[in-house]
Amino acid sequence: MKNEKKSGSIYEASFTKAAEILRSSNPGHICGICGTRSIPAGILVPYFNKEYTVKLPETTFEPPDLSIYEQILILHYLTTLENHTVKGEFISFKNLPGAFFYDPTYKKRGPGQILSKFGNNIDLLAKAAEKIGGEKAEFGDVSVKLPVFPKIDAVVVLYRGDDEFGPDANILFKDDIINYLPLEDVAVLSGLIGSRL
Repeated sequence: MKNEKKSGSIYEASFTKAAEILRSSNPGHICGICGTRSIPAGILVPYFNKEYTVKLPETTFEPPDLSIYEQILILHYLTTLENHTVKGEFISFKNLPGAFFYDPTYKKRGPGQILSKFGNNIDLLAKAAEKIGGEKAEFGDVSVKLPVFPKIDAVVVLYRGDDEFGPDANILFKDDIINYLPLEDVAVLSGLIGSRL
């Protein structure tokens, strides 16, 4: 119970910090970079296959059906705004700069979860992805492209097993994701993708 409380306070602190940054920022500038829309109530953010309003200045979410992890993810998407030079290519998480530290978390949360759900029947992936706005892609044996945010797509890739190797899974992101989310959040996002599928 103590760990849950401590964990909760860490997330609350992250939320509070990101909310303060957002409130002190120019919504028009943010929307121009992130592909979101400024409206009288705040900022309208497409997230997976749904739209959420981040109400300002109170920094509440409408509809209010997101976990605190997802609320923080959206706030970080709106406030990270880095400007690293990238190639615009889809790459594995491990190939993002500095991702080595978070790679075990990423594998467990994202590909591991996807593999446990679809590893024995990879053809079910496309049907599951359709329900959250995904479409077929051209990677691996079966893959789907999922719109997460206006500037972030994820590609979930599955490989069939054979006599020598078991099935495998991966999630690819465009290399410019580092301009919109911290690496820790990319690992969290991988887990959320697995859960939604």
